[in-house]
Amino acid sequence: MLISALMVLFSIILAVIGTYLYRHQQQPFLLFNPTENPALQELLRIGGLALILMAIIAFVIAWTHVIILICLILLLGCLSTTAILIGLLSFLPK
Repeated sequence: MLISALMVLFSIILAVIGTYLYRHQQQPFLLFNPTENPALQELLRIGGLALILMAIIAFVIAWTHVIILICLILLLGCLSTTAILIGLLSFLPK
């Protein structure tokens, strides 16, 4: 039961990060200005949609109690979030 609650929390965190990235394609945020860089807009769009999709999948998997699927989605969520953040590093102003 606890693993289901933690997976739901994980899916909420993924959804919030994905929604934040997706909604900031056309407006400046933090140190980034995606309105001046189409590659950054594309990273935010694809990354945001990927995280939202993973959040939905994680929410569904939370109720299956299949440990392999839970481990897989946790690994994919962590790796994709890390990859998106590393991708954002290349757009930092110098």
